[in-house]
Amino acid sequence: MNQEPGWLFRQSDLVLGPVPAKQIVDKLYSGELTPNSEVQLMGSGSFRRLADVPEFKVHVAKAEAKMRVDAQAAQHTAAQRSKLTRVLAIAGGVLAVLLIGVAVAGNYFAVHGGKSAEELAWGDISIDPPTISKARRSGGDDLVDYQSTKKTPTAVATTPTGPTGTTPTTRPPPTTRPPKAGDDPDGLAMGAPDEGAINAVVAKHKPTLIKCIKLIVKPDMPLTKIPIEFAISEQGRVTKVWVDNPDFKDSPLNDCLLQELQKWPFKPGASAAVNLSFNVGKRG
Repeated sequence: MNQEPGWLFRQSDLVLGPVPAKQIVDKLYSGELTPNSEVQLMGSGSFRRLADVPEFKVHVAKAEAKMRVDAQAAQHTAAQRSKLTRVLAIAGGVLAVLLIGVAVAGNYFAVHGGKSAEELAWGDISIDPPTISKARRSGGDDLVDYQSTKKTPTAVATTPTGPTGTTPTTRPPPTTRPPKAGDDPDGLAMGAPDEGAINAVVAKHKPTLIKCIKLIVKPDMPLTKIPIEFAISEQGRVTKVWVDNPDFKDSPLNDCLLQELQKWPFKPGASAAVNLSFNVGKRG
């Protein structure tokens, strides 16, 4: 049985082989040999370009086509990677700008009294900081002075007990010991409300009043201020609410506010009056 003589091939300055024709074809497809590589059939006496050898011309054409496809695929992959890199760079730049904008906006609102996330959820409703004073209203709407109405005793004439004609004597008014600061652990002996404790309760629980304010909110309502005042008794219970806006005095707002305020846990102490103002409606 005749066996095909092997093939020699050049790589750089080396002559390698002999190898079967199939190995020459494999090296051609893998790129180890090119159409310009020189090969020689053992015993032929001369080297020729691989592209000029009839036995390999078909394989040379297929290998060149494969190389073109591989080159295009590599070029497409490189272009996609470059595009992705540009997109990521742009996205990173946009994100950086957004983060800077958020930081600037947060700083602006912090400096200029911007609303918290909780307040933004209230829509067109905000609450001004409270002011606290000693209780000053009566059961009605008139303002009254709640300072002590006890009068200082005056001199009192005594009934004569001595012999007839004895000159009546007078008794000096009894002295009253002023209260000492140490007599009241809360510092309320003089009737001063504990503003810190009241403010803490108001700050924590004021969102519960929003549902009451929403009872009187109307669509496209212009900006309206609704001041209210409520009285806290010495037992720490809210006993009365006044709505200082004539448009809403007889609305369901009063009952709702009182119902909610009576749930607030003020501590016992001096009676106090707390003023809050609600800003309702669209700005601008």
